[in-house]
Amino acid sequence: LAPRVVLSGGLSVQNATDAVSRVRPFAVDISSGVELAKGVKDAAKVRAFIHAVRLADNQN
Repeated sequence: LAPRVVLSGGLSVQNATDAVSRVRPFAVDISSGVELAKGVKDAAKVRAFIHAVRLADNQN
C-alpha cells in the first residue's frame, strides 16, 4: 500500500498543477493561497485552484 500524502504549505493557483502532478497526493490543504485577506476566502481563487488540481489529475 502506498502512503497517503497530504500536500500543504505554500500552495497557490500558480503552482497547484505542478505540485500535484509531481507529488500525486491523496489530498491537498490550502488556506492562505486562496484568501483575499486573513480568514477571507476568494471564491474565484478557490474555483481556479480546484481547476488547477483537476488539470493535474487529468494529466496522469
